[in-house]
Amino acid sequence: MSLLSNAVSGLNAANLALQVAGNNTANAAVKGYSRQSVYLNTASGALNGVKVTKVDRIVNNYLNHDIWRSSADMSYYQGFQSYLGFIEQVVGAESLNLNDAVAQITSALNAALAQPDSPAYRQQVLSTADALVQDMAQLNGALDGQRLKLGKELSDLAANSSSLTAQIAELNQRISKAQALNEPVAELQDGRERLVTELAGYLNVSVLEQADGSISISTINGSPLVIGNKAASFSVLDNAVSVSFNQQQYPLTATIGGRLGGLIAVQQQVLEPVTAQFNDFLATMADNVNAALAAGFDLNGDAGKPLFVYEAASPLSSLRRNPDITPAELAFRGDATAGVGDNSNIAAIVNAFNSAAPGYNSLIGELAIQSKQVQSSIKTAQILNSNAVSARESISGVNLDEEAANILFYQNMYAANAKVISTADELFRTLINAF
Repeated sequence: MSLLSNAVSGLNAANLALQVAGNNTANAAVKGYSRQSVYLNTASGALNGVKVTKVDRIVNNYLNHDIWRSSADMSYYQGFQSYLGFIEQVVGAESLNLNDAVAQITSALNAALAQPDSPAYRQQVLSTADALVQDMAQLNGALDGQRLKLGKELSDLAANSSSLTAQIAELNQRISKAQALNEPVAELQDGRERLVTELAGYLNVSVLEQADGSISISTINGSPLVIGNKAASFSVLDNAVSVSFNQQQYPLTATIGGRLGGLIAVQQQVLEPVTAQFNDFLATMADNVNAALAAGFDLNGDAGKPLFVYEAASPLSSLRRNPDITPAELAFRGDATAGVGDNSNIAAIVNAFNSAAPGYNSLIGELAIQSKQVQSSIKTAQILNSNAVSARESISGVNLDEEAANILFYQNMYAANAKVISTADELFRTLINAF
């Protein structure tokens, strides 16, 4: 009977190994699938054949963690650049360029030097001032649009992250239960790893495996995201992101990495500072121009009126051309007693308009340098992530040639054990017939 027992055990082991090899082959193209292997051992006792000790995934946890880290870095820079690149283009665009708008005004002022009392030249100055105000309103609208878009994306990412942590927590529970019952968990573990990989694109995660088969996940800063079957939820309020776990709330900063971190960073490091700098540029320019006009006199010999008005809290969104000023009230004269042909105050007005140019030019240069650096970081992160994925595939991926060889080997093993059973049956029948 030992002969039959040995053959039956070999037949069952070969059949299971063929199923595993076939499953590997069928899932070769499935992203994130980890190939499985059958572990065989000698059954206890003498001549008791072979036994399957386990069917397990071929994985390297370090390589998985490397993928998650590099994915978070790549997503961080991609999220950052998606807004930085747009802001760089808008701020430097010819149609909305502050320097170009100022150049149009100073050109009109220089033209008025020849005939400072000309209504046409004076009207041209007001018209170019209106054009500058319109350009800044468009620029403000573009920045506001990016702010709204960023808020919407943050909300979407928060909702997706909440869904992912909930799914991971559910799989934790299923895996722990299946492991306790000695049921297969490989497919559940693959599914959980795919969810973690997706979550890692949103923020950098720290993952710890537990003895019961579950995993605990936290942000790189230590905020809990998943513990056992409990999951954190993400929320966004006024573009500020936080995570809640067990009724405790943790604010998230740019240091969390991933796309969430990249969006938080670009808001704090680009969008808000650029808006603040434009507020400073325009307030400085408007104040200087109004001061220069106040120091001069109009065609009637009266003190100059301000050309611009704005709200101190937000010059970019509120800058307007003074609706009460007329062409004749532009203070081009430097002395009330001078004739209407006096143009001695125009140079001071031109200088006042140019006062914002150095800061504006510096801003454009800084955005260009920053954009180039981030684009370089994206390329580096993509290479590192690609290498990490390739390294994992070399260990956990399915090699169809190897699986074909395994199938052939286990088919021969199956056939050999079937032949043993057939031979044992013939021997048994021969012995029976001999009596």
